[in-house]
Amino acid sequence: MNKEELREIENAIEAILFVAGDGVEEALLAEIFEMKQDKFREIMTAFADKYNFDEKHGLKIIEYGGMYQLSTRPECVEYLSRFAGNKKPTNLSNAALEVLSIIAYNQPVTRSTIDKIRGVDSFGPLEKLINRDIIEEKGRLDAPGRPILYGTTKEFLKVFGLKSIFDIPELDSMQLSVEDFENGELKMPEAEAEDEISRGEEQ
Repeated sequence: MNKEELREIENAIEAILFVAGDGVEEALLAEIFEMKQDKFREIMTAFADKYNFDEKHGLKIIEYGGMYQLSTRPECVEYLSRFAGNKKPTNLSNAALEVLSIIAYNQPVTRSTIDKIRGVDSFGPLEKLINRDIIEEKGRLDAPGRPILYGTTKEFLKVFGLKSIFDIPELDSMQLSVEDFENGELKMPEAEAEDEISRGEEQ
């Protein structure tokens, strides 16, 4: 593949991601360009590095959960905020962020386990996180009552700039705040792991 052919593919990738708006699966992109997925990944990784670090556009290519998406660069946020009339998105409460941190580090996890770790009922924060598509049901625990298991979504990965849940950093203390969430800075604690027995009946 010569430079001209490679540039044509890169331009097409940029156009597809721009039109898609949301994330596009790597497997679909490889199919579009009639390539094996590992070969496409090699081209995509090199293109993303060049796009994000060498050329430094107002947009950047992010990867999460096997998907690629165009996203605005953090340094452009102030100008975008002015353009949008300084309208702020609906923030997550501290309670929701606390629940999210517990789920992220213990997933899949039941509501009863979350409640026991926090010491209070978590129904409201859970509903808000589900409505924001940040967490989702991951099945049910094989225990009395078959309580729902919760885990994070691809939207969670996108918000925090993670490729997978294995990229979540290990931290010792509660450091997640509303500002961190808005800035995409992941500062979540590792909650103490509960025994399977504690994952029993859901409240």
